[in-house]
Amino acid sequence: MKKIIFLAVIAAIVIIGGMTAVFLEARAPVNDRADAAIQRAEAESDLAATDDVSLYNGKKSYVVITGKNSSDEKIVVWVPEKDDEIIVKKWADGISKKAAINKLNEENDVNEILSVKLGMESVGPVWEMTYLDENDHLNYYYLLFETGEWWRKIENL
Repeated sequence: MKKIIFLAVIAAIVIIGGMTAVFLEARAPVNDRADAAIQRAEAESDLAATDDVSLYNGKKSYVVITGKNSSDEKIVVWVPEKDDEIIVKKWADGISKKAAINKLNEENDVNEILSVKLGMESVGPVWEMTYLDENDHLNYYYLLFETGEWWRKIENL
């Protein structure tokens, strides 16, 4: 009986270790891209400290970095995948995540918010919010970062 328990524990350790290795290997390209974007943002903008990094895939792909500049102001840096120009905005010049969520809830029948993140589209910086409605349909709702105005909805997926 002790041998079976010992073998089961060893098998569980091997399986968990293998799953962890696969996960880390799968995340490596994303992490490498984020690291390269941070280095580029530090070199080409006034980014002094990084708070958060996320990926956004619209018509173009961006790494979105929130952090602080050398004046200790909160900023957002959009780093495109190609060698296109980096876009930098002060956090105070846009609407907050909380304000974006409030607008989403005011204008839609939201059952569950799945994600809220900054992105970049042809109109400029946007808040992309994905949510489930009362019928559990997937919806996308976009607000302009600088004004909080509605830009686009993709509904009932």
